[in-house]
Amino acid sequence: MKKGWIMAVLAAGLMLWGCQAETTLETIADEWVQSVMAQPREIAVNLPDGALAPVLDSDSEQVYLSDDYEIIIETLTAGDLNATVESLSGYSRDKVTLIQTQQGDATRYEFVWACAGENGDRLGRGVILDDGNYHYCMSVLRDADTTKTSQVVWSDVFGSFSLV
Repeated sequence: MKKGWIMAVLAAGLMLWGCQAETTLETIADEWVQSVMAQPREIAVNLPDGALAPVLDSDSEQVYLSDDYEIIIETLTAGDLNATVESLSGYSRDKVTLIQTQQGDATRYEFVWACAGENGDRLGRGVILDDGNYHYCMSVLRDADTTKTSQVVWSDVFGSFSLV
């Protein structure tokens, strides 16, 4: 009988020996590292001579008004180009034609649009410089009525729009 008990204990021990739980090691970080975005760069632009001091001036947006045009310069977080185009023009990206070029280390997008205003049709032109972190934007909205055409050479203004 003693021999039977010894054999039963040994058999049970052999069966349980294979059931031993394996030790699993895991590493859990105690700290969350959040990426820090680069600081926005400065925008350089040669505004028209008739542009008044900004009527709205904040860290991320300046609005200049004249009798026949409005200029808005703003910095937005990059990532969603469609949202940026829509915020500038009121149109989604697929409703305007974007002209894409490279300007230094930034991608440059230019586009135009037309819309109705309180006193008639208005024409808009926008430019976006995308450096991967921010969208640096300038938009101009002016009356389509050619009798009030300003003497501004818009190609010079848009050509001067750059990052410092």
